[in-house]
Amino acid sequence: MKKIKNIFIILSILVLTIFILGFWKTTGFSAYSACRKLAMQTKGYGVWRHESTTQDGFQSHVSFSDGYNIMTCSATGIGPFWIATSYSRTLVGCNQSLGTASDPCPEDYFGVKP
Repeated sequence: MKKIKNIFIILSILVLTIFILGFWKTTGFSAYSACRKLAMQTKGYGVWRHESTTQDGFQSHVSFSDGYNIMTCSATGIGPFWIATSYSRTLVGCNQSLGTASDPCPEDYFGVKP
């Protein structure tokens, strides 16, 4: 009976940390952190800014925007260990006048804020 109680306590702690760290916006050990690393490696028209985080069971969905495009990342985690499992991104172009000689909206790696 005591063994079952200990297993139940450990499982309860794991489930609680999944839900807490799924919403927590930290630079490490969260769904935001796993998706932030993916956003850092994705080209955009500006700095990726965090828009929202939603949770669906054991999976969190984190959205970033660069002012033109939206990138949505899905992360799955157990306790403090999160892995970005997939992402999608809109492919909206930057519409500017073609009269200038330089490219007004270069697509590049601008990073993530914060």
